[in-house]
Amino acid sequence: MSESPSNQNARNLAAPEGAGNDDPKHVPQQSPEVQQNDLPHYRVELESIDEGIVRVDYVHAGSMEEALVKARESDEWPSSGPGSDPSRFHVVEVSEESASSEARHQRNARRRYINTIVEAGLTALGKTAPDRSDEEFFDVLCDFFSRAIVWPEHIGFPSDDTEADRLLKPNDVSSVLAQLLTTHLTHHGLKVTQSLPE
Repeated sequence: MSESPSNQNARNLAAPEGAGNDDPKHVPQQSPEVQQNDLPHYRVELESIDEGIVRVDYVHAGSMEEALVKARESDEWPSSGPGSDPSRFHVVEVSEESASSEARHQRNARRRYINTIVEAGLTALGKTAPDRSDEEFFDVLCDFFSRAIVWPEHIGFPSDDTEADRLLKPNDVSSVLAQLLTTHLTHHGLKVTQSLPE
């Protein structure tokens, strides 16, 4: 039995693109961008101390080691000038991003900043450890720096609450800052005096 012209045309028609995708052997190919986005997201913080530059990159990678390599080989490095040589940057932190990671980054950055202040302060004072003083003025300064710098948002400033008005015990950070301030005032010929109540 001969086929009708319409049947012959139907046999000769090319299958439309995408037909047969229900074949179990057919695996759709993902674009490189989609594959990259399926990888964990890392934050890479690098610092060049001698240039005073901090660099933060966000990359998708299969591991922390790969994230660091990608950050150092990124096309976003300047072509010349300060900050253009990846070899001058040391790793500060490599961490996988999550919902709570930003708060952790802020805490770590603040801790490093305070450590830098303390180290620079001790160097300026020519000391390896902060001194303690029995003077009330020194304790008041330490209390101020503890509330304003060391534990901001955790310990408030004194108010009408008698308990909150107690002076906090001096710590290393507040002690260094208090000594720096008193030394700076003395250098400029300034002296703090206590005014007696009328």
